[in-house]
Amino acid sequence: MTAPNWNPNLPLCYSKVKRQVNGLRKKPKRVIQKGNVVVFPGTLERLHREGKEAMERDLHDEAIEHFEAILDIDPEETSILDLLAISLYETKDFERAKEYALLAMQNQSGDYIEILELYLSISIQLRQYEEVELTIQGLMEKQMIPQDSIRKFQYLRELNNRLANRYIEDSTLEEPAMELDDFLQMTAHEQQDFLLSLQNQQLKPFVPLLVELVQYEDGLPVVKTYALLLLQQNGVEERLYIRKYHFETETIPTRLVSPEDDLFINEVQFIAKSRFEKDPTASELAMNLILKYGIMLYPFHWGPYTAEEVAEAYVAYTKHLLYGKTVDETSLLQFIRSVDEEMDG
Repeated sequence: MTAPNWNPNLPLCYSKVKRQVNGLRKKPKRVIQKGNVVVFPGTLERLHREGKEAMERDLHDEAIEHFEAILDIDPEETSILDLLAISLYETKDFERAKEYALLAMQNQSGDYIEILELYLSISIQLRQYEEVELTIQGLMEKQMIPQDSIRKFQYLRELNNRLANRYIEDSTLEEPAMELDDFLQMTAHEQQDFLLSLQNQQLKPFVPLLVELVQYEDGLPVVKTYALLLLQQNGVEERLYIRKYHFETETIPTRLVSPEDDLFINEVQFIAKSRFEKDPTASELAMNLILKYGIMLYPFHWGPYTAEEVAEAYVAYTKHLLYGKTVDETSLLQFIRSVDEEMDG
């Protein structure tokens, strides 16, 4: 608010000064009570800020805790419903994510079209294919989808129809349910969404495609990761060639372990966590960064470096991201940064 203009050398009558002062006063904030306890002013704002900061660092479990604390204090605070739905989706808690996405739309929390897209994506994960088809069909018939969002909803509809058709089990199906050329027509985001949608489902029709994706020279590293993990889960014992960045190897999916169970990655996390015993925020960020790399480079590690060397690089990188600390740009740290930035992109 711009302060009133007056010449301090000119006298002002008391009533005029009083009106000016009153005009500058802020409206009193609503006092919030939880039972017999009065919540301190600024608590909700702090929780909201910390929740959003956690989301920005992909610490979605932490974000959920902050947003749920807000609703526990003030159930009428609907501005974070969309954020809570997004974080629940990221942690694969699809049932609750759908519940809060619906509440977000009903209470106009966040961008309606973006939350509607999230709601439909969640419904696909829950295999609620008929609901998705009827919803999108109704929206298009009533021309309720903005022009710049039509392509997204068409993609969701096509993905939903493919999965709905595949859901009808056909054990005699030998041909791949999707060809590599068709998969490569998708955007990077659509490719990842499609592979994630195959989790815990009948994969036999898609095994030929997944084998091709793992060995496709120009495939995205994270797409190769998802394809390889799906083959591992499906018990595929075919020997595959995989290349990522300057790493290359031959591997059999069933002989691999997931990044979460990888002993070397766990050792790196343990060492880095010990360096941040008094800084839980930095500790969680470092754990997240290390696991992100493990997922991106799977089944590779950090090359010839020891767990101690890798952990110290992540400690320095975490301090740089959180506190702006200067770091030595070693070849290891530069590579870690490039992989992190590529995954965020």
